[in-house]
Amino acid sequence: GLHVEGLSEWVVRSVAEVGRLLARGQSARATGSTRLNELSSRSHAVVLVVVEQASVPPEGSGTAGRRVRVGKLNLVDLAGSERLSGESSGTRLQESKKINTSLSALGNVVAALSE
Repeated sequence: GLHVEGLSEWVVRSVAEVGRLLARGQSARATGSTRLNELSSRSHAVVLVVVEQASVPPEGSGTAGRRVRVGKLNLVDLAGSERLSGESSGTRLQESKKINTSLSALGNVVAALSE
């Protein structure tokens, strides 16, 4: 199957727990200053939220009347694409190349999926 390095899955039972996980993920994000943006995303983040709500049937009715509602929310924050200039060098240059390469690969995936 598909393996994504660093991927984690959590079961939470409250909005507060969701907030804590989002804050934890945000603290792990890489950001850096660029000419256009003081806090530019230097990493990609994908958060998939699946909310399930089950109704409990009246006692004694078994599972009849039990309903499960499911909602899905996909949040994606991609690192900003950078135009490389003659001023780019060192770590920032390598970082920008990797970001641009990954965005190009993502574009290819989206194009293939839409065919």
